[in-house]
Amino acid sequence: MLANGRQLRRTSTLGARWACYTSATDCKTLHSTSDGANTERDRRCGPLQGIKVLDLGQVVAGNFCGAALAYFGADVIKVEPPGTGDALRSLRTTDKSGNSLWWRSYGRNRRCITVDMRQEEGRHIIKQLANNVDVLVENFRPGVMEKWGLGPKDLKPDMIFARISGYGQTGPKSQLAGYASVCEAYGGFRHLNGFADRPPVRPNMSLGDTLAGLHAAFGIVMALLHRQRHDNKVPGQVVDAAISESMFNMLEGCIPEYVYSGHDRPPSGSTISGVVPSATMQSKDGKYVIIGGNGDSVYSRLMAAVGRPDMASSNPLYATNTHRCQRADEIYKVIGDWVASHTHDEVLAAMAEARVPSGPILSTADIYKEEQFRQRNMFHVAAPPEGGEEVTLPAMLPVMTGTPGSTRWAGPDLGHHTDEVLKEQLNLDSDELLRLRQQKVI
Repeated sequence: MLANGRQLRRTSTLGARWACYTSATDCKTLHSTSDGANTERDRRCGPLQGIKVLDLGQVVAGNFCGAALAYFGADVIKVEPPGTGDALRSLRTTDKSGNSLWWRSYGRNRRCITVDMRQEEGRHIIKQLANNVDVLVENFRPGVMEKWGLGPKDLKPDMIFARISGYGQTGPKSQLAGYASVCEAYGGFRHLNGFADRPPVRPNMSLGDTLAGLHAAFGIVMALLHRQRHDNKVPGQVVDAAISESMFNMLEGCIPEYVYSGHDRPPSGSTISGVVPSATMQSKDGKYVIIGGNGDSVYSRLMAAVGRPDMASSNPLYATNTHRCQRADEIYKVIGDWVASHTHDEVLAAMAEARVPSGPILSTADIYKEEQFRQRNMFHVAAPPEGGEEVTLPAMLPVMTGTPGSTRWAGPDLGHHTDEVLKEQLNLDSDELLRLRQQKVI
């Protein structure tokens, strides 16, 4: 423990890598001091310090959005149903307390309360809390918040109201249930991912949910910036982030290509269509490597490294990417045969020597051992605010040199901050909290 209250925790026994954590008390203290402390406050508390968020998000998309805002300094109050809590708490591997490690990661830095929004009194509490924040995040099915009297028109007019759903708040599919698995397919990703002669492939992660949460957080920050530029005198706005459209936003040139030429980009396995060479290849020892040599000069260095300088871009047959796409099978066979005759380490060493982008395919176990990730402080060790087991969490990105994010605590136990928040925000006393708890409102 340092004299200024910051805690230093070592991230592993494999080197002296340290992560710095700042408590919420530190940030409040700095916020109350003179303007001379502004730079230090921002550095220690993140660029979003002072922003208050009411987080009604659930499972992956909403929780990722709330986690990102909290990581970069916002005061995020996370609301969950009493008794059961957020479904993310029970998904995949759990710690000794029964909370999932996924929750410990996504729940970090947030203050967790329980309120039963199905009860009228619970909804009244939510409405009161909403009057004290800058941002509200939710990912219920479109229309549910309006039915509860908690829609954008029911709350204060300067509210930034972030909504995450499968298909967006409008349109003929807006009322459909929207899990990432379905919306990734609807947004075009599953069609492009995989091999043409096999069923579409799903990566073993909730990519669509995470992208939707990221889009929502980005929209929130843009809305906050707009409000700030107008001296906080403009109405709030709705940030409408759809899982399907978050995938759609990743389609690169697919739409203009189709509309202009009728070309409907197909799946391309371990390569990428229209860019040659860029592929996954297997080395002599059975490991896979990624090689990307599609720039003209990079391509020439690659072909020299694999013993075929005659196929460099100085040869008119391979002069540009367009020419190389026409001879893709030939090029991939030459490179693939060379990779297959060398070990994984030999391939990577030769590519590094030739300054050709290449790399291994890392598992989570591999990533955790990588010095690159360790020197960049990508692993944070933290405990829940109530104490208990420390867990190792991945950093959230991007890295910022002046106002970095930080992990101040791991995801709290269910309802850990209920009394604290309701006393602080709504001035409820202990007797009222007891009554609400007996009636299962909180």
